Amino acid sequence: MSKPIALLLFSILALALCPGRARAESPSGSPGNPATQVPYVAPGPGKRFGKNSVFHGGAALAIGFDSNVFSEPKDRPPRRAAYALPSAWISIGNRALRGGVLDSPPKLPPDADRRKVDYNLQVLAGWRAYMSGQPTVWQASKFNVGANLRTMFAPGRRFSVAFEEDFYRLAEPTNFEAGRSYNFNRIDHSGALRFILRPSGGRFSLEAGYRNEILAFQNADYARTSNRMVNGLETETKYRFRDRTALVVRYQFHHTYYFCCTEVGTGRNEDSQAHRLLGGFVGQLGQKVVLDAFAGWGWGLYKQDSNGPNHEKFIGHVGVGWFPSPRTQLSVRLSRTFHDSLWGNYFNDTGGSIAAFHVFNWNMRIEGGLGVYARRYAGLPIPGQDTQDILGYENAPGFIRKDTLVSFKLQIEQALGKYFVVGARYAVAADLTDFSVTYSNGFSQPGQFSRHLLMAFGAVRY
Repeated sequence: MSKPIALLLFSILALALCPGRARAESPSGSPGNPATQVPYVAPGPGKRFGKNSVFHGGAALAIGFDSNVFSEPKDRPPRRAAYALPSAWISIGNRALRGGVLDSPPKLPPDADRRKVDYNLQVLAGWRAYMSGQPTVWQASKFNVGANLRTMFAPGRRFSVAFEEDFYRLAEPTNFEAGRSYNFNRIDHSGALRFILRPSGGRFSLEAGYRNEILAFQNADYARTSNRMVNGLETETKYRFRDRTALVVRYQFHHTYYFCCTEVGTGRNEDSQAHRLLGGFVGQLGQKVVLDAFAGWGWGLYKQDSNGPNHEKFIGHVGVGWFPSPRTQLSVRLSRTFHDSLWGNYFNDTGGSIAAFHVFNWNMRIEGGLGVYARRYAGLPIPGQDTQDILGYENAPGFIRKDTLVSFKLQIEQALGKYFVVGARYAVAADLTDFSVTYSNGFSQPGQFSRHLLMAFGAVRY
């Protein structure tokens, strides 16, 4: 199998294609803005440090075109602009990440190196510079930076301790054309401390952990109602009946606390208590198929909101991956999730995605994906009662908003030796809702929009 090249670059679909992984949508309720994403390619040969650690670094320059900088509806002439997007990244670790999880074995073989710590650290930064004479457009140029840390102490032992941290400074223009001071710029932190007990040598494991999340907006208007903290307990019970196959039960309790506004009528977001209970199967089916299937129930309790609903519904997901050859992968995922929302009490995402990639013999990689999700917001603030800033809604019966999120991507990458990559990407993100909100100043904001991005890039990696 030839080494896969350029794993990910400018992931426009992060919030739309995989909304269940997002901790916060835009305050407007949009499915996410591609301006928060940074170009990145898979690591090169790297530099070895010590016995097991490897250092990687790289830089990329993308030149592209954005058809709708502010993600506005089609009845307003959208701002179009070319942009440049330089980025750089470094990583160091002695274990790889698989889907954001440290690839530490559940049980070390007798002859394995008895490492005390497994770890992986990644840092990524980039600047989107719009090339436009319009002040509102070039002022939307944004800097983004993120860091991901995964550690496992005493990996594969009877008792292990794990720590994880995801920290981002995400910069995003609003979904209407405005000056520099109006933005969705924010700090997004999520960390967890986990304790894993393996009483039977790795086949059976018990895990308990504490999670903390903080979302802090840099715009004072959004910080007034949307800054929040999450504290929670997460547990997992797993039984492996094969080396790569297990039955799993997961339970999560998350308490969401908003920092501001306890008085009714101030446009406050409601504190909540969320419970998620899931059970399922994860592992291989034969040599070429992997299955990840979970089903359960989600409870979301909003005790301070006498008008809005609680969440008491089914949640779950099914993901199937097929590997017909080492150079080809296909995956399909269906899911139903719920999350605390900055726009109303909570939202559900129900839908699916399909993705595929293939690596040719000459180290060209083609990758594509399509996602369609129905998003349902419940408990929108009641005008004149929960908030004085909103006059009314269109197409929100029962103060429920419904959206259809569609995303598509197609990317081609060509490796030039060990250290260079060139390629191109076309991506689409769209919200097909007919929902609209009218604010007290008379401004009306439809939720519908579509956004196309075309980009060419070059990268050097080590």
